[in-house]
Amino acid sequence: MADLTTAQQRALAAALNIPLTDFEKSDVPIRYYQKEFEDGLRDLDPWQRLDGWPEDYKSDFIKAILHGNDIPKIMEYTLLGDESEKKRILDGGHRTRAIHEFKTGEFSVKIEGNYYWWIVPDPARPERDGEGRNKVLPQSLKNRFDNYSLTVTTYKNLTDEEARQKFNELNHCRPMNTPEVINSHSSLLIDYLRKEWSNFIDDPDSDEYKGIQKQFYLKKAQLDKLNHMKVMVSLFSLIDRNRNGDVFNYCQPGDALKYVRASDDAELNTQFSRSEFLPRWRKFTAGMENYSEWYEEITNIQEEGNPYEFSLTNHSEALTFFHYINSLPALPSDEDNEKIFEFSEKCHKYKEMSPKLNKALADVSRGSLDDIAEAQGKLNALETEVGDQVIAWQGSFQNNGSGKTNMKKRHSILRELLH
Repeated sequence: MADLTTAQQRALAAALNIPLTDFEKSDVPIRYYQKEFEDGLRDLDPWQRLDGWPEDYKSDFIKAILHGNDIPKIMEYTLLGDESEKKRILDGGHRTRAIHEFKTGEFSVKIEGNYYWWIVPDPARPERDGEGRNKVLPQSLKNRFDNYSLTVTTYKNLTDEEARQKFNELNHCRPMNTPEVINSHSSLLIDYLRKEWSNFIDDPDSDEYKGIQKQFYLKKAQLDKLNHMKVMVSLFSLIDRNRNGDVFNYCQPGDALKYVRASDDAELNTQFSRSEFLPRWRKFTAGMENYSEWYEEITNIQEEGNPYEFSLTNHSEALTFFHYINSLPALPSDEDNEKIFEFSEKCHKYKEMSPKLNKALADVSRGSLDDIAEAQGKLNALETEVGDQVIAWQGSFQNNGSGKTNMKKRHSILRELLH
């Protein structure tokens, strides 16, 4: 329809039942964009989403602008019949709020150890853990920020219904979840981790895919959602742990995004140069090979007349065994693997039976003393059979099983078991 007049385009669109929307694009410096937002000439409709960005997201976004990175364009509209022609934001509300709040002194950005504000609050927020000082952003950086051009598309004269429809269209795409953000992060660490399983991660029928599922207790739904990236970051951190001399000061899966983004913390920087990274990667891949070899050995153990086959119960348990195996000077002996096998069998039995026996005890709690004694006796017999180590092991998964305290507890149990 490029060669048709506007009237002809509209007539053709109407005949084909195609809605035709006028819009204009422009590059707007932040100083003008934010001033119009502050003055109410650019606004957010009341049906817009609430502010869902935490402060660290806002700070990262501001730093992206200061670094000169390209950011997504902003979509807005003018309402049909509104003589003020106020611009109403359809997509970009979080970005707009972040810009406005930074320029009005609601949060700072951390640069080279210090916290820089557009306007330092009075009284200033206390220095955080004594790490850095509150400073005013240098004028040169303020100028760079103010002159950064936002790409803005403005739809003209939409009805309220059309605006809501546009909003739903623009926000129909699901925002990236944490594993997707990790997977898209730019660093040597993530590039290499992404490649580690990329050859077979989309082939559920391959032996490698099935092996990874079993070795790290990852279900297909988790792999489809890239949740394995969080686990892989944790595995890497278990090998590359050297902070504060604490071998358990590793990255649990829930903190994986913070770990891969770490760049200016005195105790943690994962933005490795190639010379820093490659020795770590070789150490990590050796650790993965050690664990895979051990897993194959222990899953091949078969006891005559015993139907039990070694298997993991969750990914926290996989992290525990991965860490323990790689803390040894050599792979466990056949005798030690037999002990782990027997211990694992007891853990599975306790995990299966204890909830049933506890429920039976609860069911007779208002019954006769004989019934209570019988139910309690069965539970006591199970606990005596499996032992305190099994009970402690299973209890360590009840509250943040991948946390440092529980990882350390299970590591100690394995040391006691095998020595």
